[in-house]
Amino acid sequence: MATYRKLKSGNWQARVSKDGEEFSIGTFRTKKEAQIEAAAVEEKIYYGHTLNDRDRIFEDVANEWLFEHKKNSVKDSTFEQLEVIVRLHILPFFGNKRIMLIKRPEINRWLNKYAEKKDNDGNVKYSYGARLKYLSVLKSIFHYAVYDLEILEKDPTLKLKIPVKDKTVQINKEIKYYNLQELNQLLDFMENYKHQRFKEYRLYYVLIYLLSQTGLRISEALALRWTDIDGDMLTVERQTSRDKNNQLKLTSLKTTSSYRTIKLDEDLIKEVNRFKLEQNQVILKYKSFKRNPDGIIFQNYLGNYLTPSTVRESIQKYCKWADVEYKGTHVFRHTHAVLSLEAGASIFYVSKRLGHKDTKETTKTYLDITEKIEEDELNKFASYTKRKSKSAQNRHDSYSL
Repeated sequence: MATYRKLKSGNWQARVSKDGEEFSIGTFRTKKEAQIEAAAVEEKIYYGHTLNDRDRIFEDVANEWLFEHKKNSVKDSTFEQLEVIVRLHILPFFGNKRIMLIKRPEINRWLNKYAEKKDNDGNVKYSYGARLKYLSVLKSIFHYAVYDLEILEKDPTLKLKIPVKDKTVQINKEIKYYNLQELNQLLDFMENYKHQRFKEYRLYYVLIYLLSQTGLRISEALALRWTDIDGDMLTVERQTSRDKNNQLKLTSLKTTSSYRTIKLDEDLIKEVNRFKLEQNQVILKYKSFKRNPDGIIFQNYLGNYLTPSTVRESIQKYCKWADVEYKGTHVFRHTHAVLSLEAGASIFYVSKRLGHKDTKETTKTYLDITEKIEEDELNKFASYTKRKSKSAQNRHDSYSL
């Protein structure tokens, strides 16, 4: 029969017996929770179900989750990101501990340690987004331990979140975008900029224009082919990436929802068609200008794919010349979303256009913008439906007399 003990912390510890040996199954907020968990464990013991090794070291479980559970179910690039997070940000804190002894307060201390770290300039070293990824990976490992390996009865990360006060500040800092005036200032400069060697080849003007008008990720844009455009519709179905030897490769998209076909506006279609003509002309005019065999839209003069690093360096230079703050290449995706929402587009439309899984991701990413729009829409509704009570109207009429 299970035994229960109230700890100094106010929590309840539950212990059960198996083969004459009593062991703890964890601590719980209430005695009722402890009784429920203990009953579940005792049922497994009664029916002869195996209670897997609860003394396993966390590192063993994490590596099993990573290399046996995740490796064959995610893209190579995603697996590499997971491996780095586990190796650099999770194992140094939890690796040598028995997984059953890792409790919620310890995980909170881990989160707080990352939240408090500063860089050399005194700024937050790890962004909200980065810490959210670390916590998500840790949650997946514990979920695997509870439901796949069945070596834990309780998940210490359940419903654990990054503190709200931290979340609000960090999201506001991270979402960088250009307002309409800044975007037009950069585009005006790029439209008139003449490349030193191939003056008629307006590569970066069209790239920036397309990014800001479609919300494509830079990796998606650099993999586009002319055959991906059919009339005023653009199909997104691949992206560029780099292998461990820094060699370019074409890969599948980030998620299934990233595969999408979006509509292009009339002005953008005109610019893209004009650019296609310019590209053909420079290929015919200059012997040194080669055509890419895949028929990609944004190629350099050697006929090669552009690399993200080259694009970043070039746009950073152009922003300086245009007297516009450089905010990275992802800024154009954010700019498209923000300007679309400000223009009155629905959150559902923007979500589908960006290739988000659902509107929750879009709403969370553009928190301030969507809240402002919601307030504006509510004000419109309130203004439209506003009424005066009959008594107020009568008072108004009597005053008029």
